[in-house]
Formats: sequence, C-alpha cells, structure tokens
Amino acid sequence: MGYFNVGSSIGAMIAPPLVVWAIVMHSWQMAFIISGVLSFAWAMSWLIFYKHPRDQKKLSEEEREYIIGGQEAQHQTNNAKKMSPWQILRTRQFWGIALPRFLAEPAWGTFNAWIPLFMFKVYGFNLKEIAMFAWMPMLFADLGCIVGGYLPPLFQRWFGVNLIVSRKMVVTMGALLMIGPGMIGLFTSPYVAIMLLCIGGFAHQSLSGALITLSSDVFGRNEVATANGLTGMAAWTASTLFALVVGALADTIGFSPLFAVLAVFDLLGALVIWTVLQNRPAAELPNSSVGDTATQS
Repeated sequence: MGYFNVGSSIGAMIAPPLVVWAIVMHSWQMAFIISGVLSFAWAMSWLIFYKHPRDQKKLSEEEREYIIGGQEAQHQTNNAKKMSPWQILRTRQFWGIALPRFLAEPAWGTFNAWIPLFMFKVYGFNLKEIAMFAWMPMLFADLGCIVGGYLPPLFQRWFGVNLIVSRKMVVTMGALLMIGPGMIGLFTSPYVAIMLLCIGGFAHQSLSGALITLSSDVFGRNEVATANGLTGMAAWTASTLFALVVGALADTIGFSPLFAVLAVFDLLGALVIWTVLQNRPAAELPNSSVGDTATQS
C-alpha cells in the first residue's frame, strides 16, 4: 500500500515545475492541456496493461500462485455472508476508520492545492521560486508512504503488538509529526516553512497509508471494497469541505490558523482510532455496532 500510495505524491511532486514550465514557455492553457493528455495516456495504459493476476500473461505460474494465495491467506476469518453497506455503516470498526480519515484528509487536500498559493501570498514567491520549492513536501510525502508501510511489522516486533495496534501506532506517529506544520505561523523564514511542510507531507502520507490499509485488516474479503470505498468517501468529503473553508478564510484570517487546525484534526483522529477502533477484525466481534461498548482486546 505504501508503494502504491507513492503514485499520488509523485504526481503532486512533478506538477509544480511542470505547470510553471508550461506557463513560462507557452501559456497557462498549456498546463491544462498537458495534464489532460497525461491523464488520458494513464487511462489508456490502465485499460491495456492491467489484468487480474489469474489473467496476466506476464506472470510466471509461481508468481501467480504467490499473489492469489497471499490474497486469500490474509482473510482467514469465516466471512461467507456479506454485510450490506448499511450494516457496514453500523459497525464500530467502520467509524473507527472513517472518522480518522475524515479528520486527516483535509491536510492532503491542502498540501495538494494550496501550497503554491501559500508561498505566493505569505512569502511573495514568484513562479520560478514556487517551481523550485513546492515539489519538496511531496518528495517527503513519497518517503512517508514507504516508511509508513514498513513501520507496522517493525512495531509488531519491537513492542509485541498485533497488526491493528501497529497501524494505530503509525497513525499516532503521523499525527504527532503534523504538529510541525501546525506551528508554521510561528516562523517568518520561508525555508523553515518549507521544512515544516516537508515534515507534514511525510506525516500525512505515513498515517494515510495505515488508515487505508486498516479496511483490509478489519473487514473480510466480501466487505473490504465497500468499506474502503465508504471510508474514502468520508475522507474526500472532508477534503472538499475544508478546501471551501481555505478558499473563504485564507484572505481574512491567513493560512497559519488553518495549518494549526489541520494538526488538531489529525490529533483528534489519533484519539478516535484508539478509542473507537477495536483491535480485532469485524468478523471476530459479536456485535461491533457504534454503540457497542465491548472491551477492546
């Protein structure tokens, strides 16, 4: 999941210099044309090259058996009966993931959409300076994706916890690191601000990967796609709403309070994941509804 999640960060890392190059060398319209062409090329590549492992001719039989066997092995719970979306929405495990994702995703939306404007408004960066620096937080976001994926097994080994608890620890680590960009208003140097944004990129993508992966840890094979889709909807709803808030308030109260709010959101998300999400898969819980007060394992 960490390596998969790198894709969005790489795109965001390439975008600032690419867009500035298009504007400087041609026009702002060219930036949209390049983005559209790249999107179309990606879609065509997906249709041509993506195949289910059982249909992928470029795999050896050994690789195919390894992949399919691994997919089956990670869902050992008895999960013959599929829960409906409404039943998933009523589970405590769902809200233990959906609420932290709702609280965390505005940070990624802000990093993706508002860093160039932040650099221009607060520090007076021109287009070339934005191209030089706006990609850096996304590079650290890439590192966060990968490191965040390797940490859970290390935490399991070091602290003797189970898989779900190890994911919670990654989320908590990321939330604590988000305090860095939350303090961005305390400094006047643009280079310190960029450093704090780099910490924020690393923090968010490390915790984001853990949150996304938790759906497959706590839900069985028949619910994981629906559960992950619903938690993703919660995440992007929050990102959309916060984008509207940033657009409305950035000129009146400034960016610094908004970055502080993002840090608070992530800390609240870490609190929710420890208090709401139980440390067992949903299928192992006798009654994991939102009102369930069963003791966590």
